[in-house]
Amino acid sequence: MSTLAQATAAFADRELVLVGDERDETIFVACAADRIDAQRLERLHELGRGMVVLGLAEEIARRLALPDPWSAPTGRREVGLTAPIDAAGIAGGWSLLDRALTMRVAADPSSRATDVTIPGHVYPALVEERPVNAAAAAIELARRSGRAPAVALSAVVDRHGRAASLQDARADDRLGRLHVASPPELHSGWIARHVGKLAVSCALPTRGGMFRAVGYGPAEGEPATVALIHGDPGARELPLVHVHVACLFGDAFGSLLCDCRRELDDAADAIARDGAGLIIYARPEQPVPTPCSRGRHVDSALVAGLLHAAGVHRLRLLDGGRDVRLRDELGSCGLELAS
Repeated sequence: MSTLAQATAAFADRELVLVGDERDETIFVACAADRIDAQRLERLHELGRGMVVLGLAEEIARRLALPDPWSAPTGRREVGLTAPIDAAGIAGGWSLLDRALTMRVAADPSSRATDVTIPGHVYPALVEERPVNAAAAAIELARRSGRAPAVALSAVVDRHGRAASLQDARADDRLGRLHVASPPELHSGWIARHVGKLAVSCALPTRGGMFRAVGYGPAEGEPATVALIHGDPGARELPLVHVHVACLFGDAFGSLLCDCRRELDDAADAIARDGAGLIIYARPEQPVPTPCSRGRHVDSALVAGLLHAAGVHRLRLLDGGRDVRLRDELGSCGLELAS
């Protein structure tokens, strides 16, 4: 499996990259739209076998004054298709040369609404960047590569037209040669980049020592995840980290049905003794009306993003890292966990 650094370098160099992981319903072959040509567009068709769309970040769609995306009948969509476009002035529009030119024009930061015409032969798709999915990851890969946030995307499908998994894609001799970019790792990088703008922080004196509380809300109306930072964990080789699933009855009321409060106190004491570390206080992804939330899954990309923002890339996970799934997912987000 290639690293994100390798995938980023390949994408920046106009190579096609496979974007997705085992949890994605759709895997994409992606290419930088600002550097695509007819040859790469043809290869994109051949490798993905799915419909090729021009994935665009919101600021580009707004700059080109594209219509709002069409609504999906099910209310679910990974990309929101809008009206097809052509580059202004082209005579045809059907050829690979013309469609590649349209994509480059749309991705050009100097282009405006007058530089494209509707209707056309290239389908732009507005990609919401926050959800962890392959389309959003492709836009983040473009930003990380120093390219415009515009990508030519082909969904990977099998010979019967069914969406292929990452495992199926990598078993294909042609697709298996491509570098792979992981959506959770890319999304955690997006979070790390936005924490400074979207988070609020304050000093938090505790019985165990001074912490800095950083509250990050992924979207308006959603509960915040809090990072409690002691000292300078980014300067440590292997700082202590505790990921705590919020437990109302245990943490706030000292319920005897679980030992969450003791676990939280022990983590704070251990980090204070060590001189630096973090507690990530996260709500479960799917809250359930039970006395204790322990064992519920948390947004690992969000946890990893907060750790990256604090300068932590290698760490020791407290409680022996008993949550194997969490350890694996943090690893897939570019973190190195000591055993």
